[in-house]
Amino acid sequence: MKKFDVIMFNMSNYSEWDEGVSNRNFHVLKQLENRPEVGKILAIDYLPLTFKRALRNYKEDLVLNVADSKVIKRSLTSKVSKVSDKIYIYSDVNFFIRPKVAMKEIKKMALELNFGDLVVWSFFPFAAPYWDTLGQKLTIFDAVDNWTLHSSYAKQKKKLEAAYENIKDSTDLIFVVSKNLLNFFDDQPNVYWVPNGVDIKHYNKKFTLINRDVSDIPKPIIGYIGVIQDKVDLKLVKYLAENNPDKSLVMVGPVWNEQDKFKIELEGLSNVYFLGYKKYENAPMYIQQFDIGIIPHKTEGFSASTNPMKAYEYLACGKPVVATKNIGVDNVREMVNTAASYEEFNQQVNELLAEDNEENQQTRKDFIKKHSWFNTVNKMLELINNKLN
Repeated sequence: MKKFDVIMFNMSNYSEWDEGVSNRNFHVLKQLENRPEVGKILAIDYLPLTFKRALRNYKEDLVLNVADSKVIKRSLTSKVSKVSDKIYIYSDVNFFIRPKVAMKEIKKMALELNFGDLVVWSFFPFAAPYWDTLGQKLTIFDAVDNWTLHSSYAKQKKKLEAAYENIKDSTDLIFVVSKNLLNFFDDQPNVYWVPNGVDIKHYNKKFTLINRDVSDIPKPIIGYIGVIQDKVDLKLVKYLAENNPDKSLVMVGPVWNEQDKFKIELEGLSNVYFLGYKKYENAPMYIQQFDIGIIPHKTEGFSASTNPMKAYEYLACGKPVVATKNIGVDNVREMVNTAASYEEFNQQVNELLAEDNEENQQTRKDFIKKHSWFNTVNKMLELINNKLN
């Protein structure tokens, strides 16, 4: 494969990954760092769409430095840090008012780093109207879900819709995580279904000491890990807790503000535990204490365009999994039970708990090996190579 350099528009800030946040973007970047066909990568921190976000970027990314990085360029509105021989981080606070200027600075930085054959790889749709000025040989958009259905982008919906139309018209390759997104991108011939993956080694780690916040919870544990945002059906969680007083419902992850009232209601139940945000490095410890993993997502809107990474993570730990229907787990349905109602969900949980054993756990671990991040990124690189050649 011919070697190429990458400008990557991120859906997060690198500092968030450095502090233990994990998402598809993070895993793809880390895989590319270790691939010989990939040269240098200029990873663009999440570009601000509002003054509030620009202020946050300034505080977290321009003032503070990523651990073990070297600042190689700094201005009033941007900073470039070198974090390895291959990865450079570009942080910006200018995009929301001067997007063309931001793109000009990004292109200038790529030239200063002696980028050769350039691939633009974006997880950030808002960059689409401007990235055609960067001089790339290939443009890739990686769709982790449909942002037009996300509550965080309600005020940006018109801009998003225009950006997605731009992506459909001008992108060489589009990777989507779910079958639902194939339709969203009009099932064009350049659109490929490439679901998420999992770091098998990471989730098979052994822990000699278990944090007491989970080790002291009575078993069996029905567990959930992830951001507890509006797509999480906490009414379903309450139903499970009330119908399983002999089991503990454990929710691992930060709670978004709009879910606070439901959290307060659930905390009144003696068998529900909210453990808060946990770093990626400790996620396996918590999942390994679960007896079953659940994905109680609402079935309408946003959830249908996703492919929950937690399904892979539960399976990598050998745990049985129950999810609500129509939330993008098609490619692992052999190992994930889905339910259309609260009653069916509860029934599936109890049936899987009753029949679980070491043989079933090993079957799940063996099944999920083919869905490693290494294999996922291999598929992407094959498609890129075909396009470049």
